[in-house]
Amino acid sequence: MKNQFWSDKPLPRYPGKACTKNGLGGMQDSRGNFLPSFTTIRDKMRSPAEKGRLASWRKNKGSQANLACQIGRLGHRQIENYFNNGDKSCPVILQRHWEQALPVLNKIHNIRLVESPIFHYYEGYSGRVDCVGKFDNLPDEMVFEFKFSDRIRIYDEQKLQIAAYAGGLNRHYGPPHNVQINSGILITITPNEVDTTFLDSLEIYKYWKQWQKQVNQFWSQYPNIA
Repeated sequence: MKNQFWSDKPLPRYPGKACTKNGLGGMQDSRGNFLPSFTTIRDKMRSPAEKGRLASWRKNKGSQANLACQIGRLGHRQIENYFNNGDKSCPVILQRHWEQALPVLNKIHNIRLVESPIFHYYEGYSGRVDCVGKFDNLPDEMVFEFKFSDRIRIYDEQKLQIAAYAGGLNRHYGPPHNVQINSGILITITPNEVDTTFLDSLEIYKYWKQWQKQVNQFWSQYPNIA
C-alpha cells in the first residue's frame, strides 16, 4: 500500500500518451493504437449553437480563459502528487483553491488509480481518469472527476464525462480486477468553496446511453481516423 489514501489492491496503470492524428486529439497506447479522446469527440459532436456559445465565452474571457486552464492543469498535478506523496505544498496561483480542496480530498480513500489513461476499444474512445476510489462512508467504489473553476457551475457535459470514464474503466479493467463502477462524484473546486455532486447508478446509466449515441455519431462521420 502506497499510503493511507491507497487501497491494497491498486489497478495497473496502462501506458498511454496524448497525441494528435488526422487533426484530432486522443491517446495512443503502447502498441501504437490511437483512439480519440472524450474531449475531441464531445467537441466534434457539439451543435452549431453550442459551438457559438463556447467561442463567445472564450472570446469574452480572453486571458482569463488561459489562466483557468493553467489552474486546472496545476490542480490536477497537485492532487496526483498529494495522493501519491502526501505533498501539500503548492504554487501561489493555486493556494486558495488548494485550501478549499484539502478537507474534501481527505475524505477520499481506498484509491486504486490516479491520473491514468483508459482505452475503450469496443466503443472507440480514450480518456484520462482523475481518480478511482471511495468517498467518506459511501460503500461503493466510484470514479472521481475534479474541476477547478472560479465559481460553482455544474454542466451535463461533466456528468457525461464521468459516465464515459466509468464505462471505460469497466471495459478496460472489468472482472480480472473486480471493477464494476456504477457511481461517480464531480468535485468542483473554487477559491471560496467546494461542491461535491454525486451521480448514482441511474444517472450514470442515463448519461452512458447518451455518450454511446454521441460516440456512434462521431464514428459515422470520421470512420477512417484511427
